[in-house]
Amino acid sequence: MKPRRHAAFVAAGRLALLGAMLLGSQAATAASDCSVSASGVAFGVYDPTIATPDDSTGSVVVTCTYTGPGGSDTANYTVTLSTGMSGSYVPRKLAAGASRLNYNLFQDAGRTQVWGNASAGTTIITGSLRVGPGNGNGTRTATHVVYGRIPQQQDADTGNYTDSILVTLTF
Repeated sequence: MKPRRHAAFVAAGRLALLGAMLLGSQAATAASDCSVSASGVAFGVYDPTIATPDDSTGSVVVTCTYTGPGGSDTANYTVTLSTGMSGSYVPRKLAAGASRLNYNLFQDAGRTQVWGNASAGTTIITGSLRVGPGNGNGTRTATHVVYGRIPQQQDADTGNYTDSILVTLTF
């Protein structure tokens, strides 16, 4: 077992949420087009001596635009998050070289529902945006908060820890 580093602070750095993957699955009569963007979760400096977890937030924004005419004016969508470099949802891992730091991403402020792809006990975000013709109806957005947490008192080496998560929008 490695000795605990009581004086070391770990720069947890940024967690990049890559929000560009778009999967259109609506019928040909769809009257909308959707996109996704994301802001990363920046945990800041992690102190392994503190007895509370390190929490932070980011966001995923879904934007749907009316492309009409005809078709449905409601765009139903799901948003999933990948495992990142760990290949597992529980836990995800930030990396600094060969060093690892456990963390996870959640869809709720209580940090109890791991945001993933609906496998291995994870949850996904579902929603709908109503767009249509007329003044002010052409584009709608929905913002979903990503709640991040690094569990407390991990034996971590000093370094800049990062991970990249793929955000997938299906509509």
